[in-house]
Amino acid sequence: MNDLEQQRTSAPGTTLASAEQDAAQDAALASGDWATVLWDDPVTLRPYVVRILMRRFGHSAARADELTAQAEREGRAVVAQGAREEQEMHVAGLHADGLVATLERMPGGAQ
Repeated sequence: MNDLEQQRTSAPGTTLASAEQDAAQDAALASGDWATVLWDDPVTLRPYVVRILMRRFGHSAARADELTAQAEREGRAVVAQGAREEQEMHVAGLHADGLVATLERMPGGAQ
């Protein structure tokens, strides 16, 4: 196959490979294979983190405390899973509350 054939486009300016990547990203977005990860923060007090997890995610006090303890012990804890857009909003909310959080694709998610 020559270079011209390899660079077929499905839309102007979009290669077939990027169209496939976009489709995979859309599938991942629609699925629940994204996670909000809370990272250990040596500055923020534990009761505050527990209260934030209860308020933002509706976790019980026991579950919020368990997740906070996991973050302290292991350095991180997955506090929510779902569609990418929803998890991006959770991460932004945790940042607004002064906590360290990231968005991660769950293992086994769409590539």
